[in-house]
Amino acid sequence: MHQTVDQELLNEPGVTSYEMKSIRADGSVHHDLNKKATFPGTDGGVGGIVGVIIDIGEQRRMEEDILKAKNLQSLGTLAGGIAHDFNNLLMAIVGNLSLAKMNSPENARLMDYLNEAERIAFLGKSLTQQLLTFSRGGNPVRTIIQPGVLVSSVAARVLRGFPVECAYDIPADILPIEADEDQIRQVVENILRNAMEAMPAGGKITIAARNVRISPEDRLPLMEEDYVRISITDEGKGILAEDIPKIFDPYYTTKGMGSEKGVGLGLAICFAIVRKHNGSISVESVQDRGSVFHINLPAYKHEISREAASTRKPARHDEGRVLLLDDEELVLEIGKELLEYLGYSVTTVQNGEEAVLLYKQAMELKSPFDAVILDLAIPGSLGGKEVMRELMRIDPDVKAIISSGYLTDPIVADYREYGFADVLTKPYDSNELDQKLKKVIGK
Repeated sequence: MHQTVDQELLNEPGVTSYEMKSIRADGSVHHDLNKKATFPGTDGGVGGIVGVIIDIGEQRRMEEDILKAKNLQSLGTLAGGIAHDFNNLLMAIVGNLSLAKMNSPENARLMDYLNEAERIAFLGKSLTQQLLTFSRGGNPVRTIIQPGVLVSSVAARVLRGFPVECAYDIPADILPIEADEDQIRQVVENILRNAMEAMPAGGKITIAARNVRISPEDRLPLMEEDYVRISITDEGKGILAEDIPKIFDPYYTTKGMGSEKGVGLGLAICFAIVRKHNGSISVESVQDRGSVFHINLPAYKHEISREAASTRKPARHDEGRVLLLDDEELVLEIGKELLEYLGYSVTTVQNGEEAVLLYKQAMELKSPFDAVILDLAIPGSLGGKEVMRELMRIDPDVKAIISSGYLTDPIVADYREYGFADVLTKPYDSNELDQKLKKVIGK
């Protein structure tokens, strides 16, 4: 342990208090509060010193956490204010790209350009979601998912085109988890991107999953229960020992700042998301030998058929009638085109009251809508929540999806409590739109 003490401070007469910071052998910083008093000697000088040393490390960590939380709350408030308009613009971009892909001739080069443009557009959505993770409304929208399927699909997308070999060690008996699929995808994607950046010349990434039972001996901040542990290992340059305690701190980055480098939020976001899921995330690393990130997420507790958790009902091919409500004409135009291309009959409306009237008329004419997609916020009119309340009075079996760019709204997190069957977060592409509708209509 390295620490220095000012001799004049020690010899200062009377009672004094001062803080001391020391650096331990492992690079960690330790904070102490020293209180001491001197007593005179027979020669009139300092005869001796008595005092106590109080460990204030936890207090300093709490103060730092409070400061981080305030910074992140401000960031979340700012992001929340622009998310709706920003995501509506992205919705128009992604929708047009989806239509372009579906109507493009067999041209591999053109398809590569469109895929890359779509990937970049979704980075905008991902950034907004990451910022909003720290705001008050960033609670998980939980569904039952198979973690092995999720991490495999994320890896296939993120690692495509990079000189990286990916190996999987995921047994078939991995338990399902109840989690926010988008947020957990975000965690896995952030860690995989860090792994790729640690291996610019290529290498091997191993993704493993295990069912584990946490006990006190594990010394993890978790309840004693069943968890699914996802471990992602790379062969990169590793993390310096002095950096490991700081890698989950907001704004901390070893990449430098910039759009192609980092803003120091990736791993802090992973930490926040996993904590909100009542899990834990940790890292082991050896310099020049690589790193392994461990993510522990609670296994789904309720009785559930594994087959039901891992499979979907077959997609229906008779499509159906869809009522689409949104206040943005641009979003309505794109949504209508996407839905019609997918084979649905679409009615669009910008007014909540009109949506209720159309739904009621369709019921009376014995030609009901198979599903409705409702924008959450409609200025000057009934919004998605209010429209849903009215529709449930007309038809208790209404099948509705909430659509929103306000990702922090509690309705998005607790959509089932308001009667909705699913959530579409803007922007969404044709594949996500089709999957959600088939799941909802096929119930």
